[in-house]
Amino acid sequence: MQSFDGLIFDMDGVIVDSEPIHAQAGATALQRCGLSIELAPISLRFKGCTDRDMFAYLVEHCTDTPVEEQQAVVQRLIAEKASAFADLLDQVSLVPGVLEFLAASRRRFSALALTTSATRQDQERIFTRFDLGRWFDGVITAEDIQRAKPDPEPYLKTAACLGVDPGLCLVIEDSTHGIRSAKGAGCFAVGITTSFAPEALRQARADAVVESFAELAQLLNLSM
Repeated sequence: MQSFDGLIFDMDGVIVDSEPIHAQAGATALQRCGLSIELAPISLRFKGCTDRDMFAYLVEHCTDTPVEEQQAVVQRLIAEKASAFADLLDQVSLVPGVLEFLAASRRRFSALALTTSATRQDQERIFTRFDLGRWFDGVITAEDIQRAKPDPEPYLKTAACLGVDPGLCLVIEDSTHGIRSAKGAGCFAVGITTSFAPEALRQARADAVVESFAELAQLLNLSM
């Protein structure tokens, strides 16, 4: 594998095993807003996207909310989901091996960053809970971008934040949208199979697919 200067992590499904909690919080938000929508069939389609993208789709296509009121409903759903996620935060756990991998990566790469579709509020809560801020030189969240994954903007912005050419950045992603975003930005993308099957990640053009951080460390010749 080629040499890289920057290492960029997604958060949900890569650093923390939080996807089921996000799904539960999303369902709670819909319930609190009086919307009888089954989230499960739609959530996979929006894995790796922002809450705003998902809720905007649901409100537009699955409710009879007048156009002029849709933005307000979406904003309330985002707020309710953030509140529900905070209530469930103690159920979130780290992906096995990620802390050891971060420590080993800090010794190898010149810069580490996080690129997440989560809100900054959710990202900061996760960082506080697991003391993750010490590992990262830059963080890009949903509030920092105009066009979410699978658009390349999130990873282009992260590379620029680090001052590293995107072609010299290795990205670790768990979603097909995330892989497409990283590849569109010109990064080398590794898919980790915490959320999607290996074949789905390969079809999204992942350069490599691993099942664990131990396997990725071996691929990179990192000593954990």
